[in-house]
Amino acid sequence: MDYKEIIEFAPIIVVVLLFMWQNNIFIKPEELEKKHREINSETDKKIKELTDDITQKYVEINAYREFQSRIYSELEKMTISIEELKDYIMKENK
Repeated sequence: MDYKEIIEFAPIIVVVLLFMWQNNIFIKPEELEKKHREINSETDKKIKELTDDITQKYVEINAYREFQSRIYSELEKMTISIEELKDYIMKENK
């Protein structure tokens, strides 16, 4: 591309660049940073809401395991009691 072709297309190039500049086709770093902060604050809010929702609906794993071990120990006691009751009834029926 030589100098004459550049001069020939210069008005078109100028018009395209002015159009881009007037319509804010390219984002400025300040606007990008502002949008980035907005997105971050929105996601932080959503994460906080989700975390609060999860803590209200679900129980911690340690509390669940403690509850589970307590239930198993109670079931074991009941099984022993049932076995003792069964043995007692068998002895009484003889």
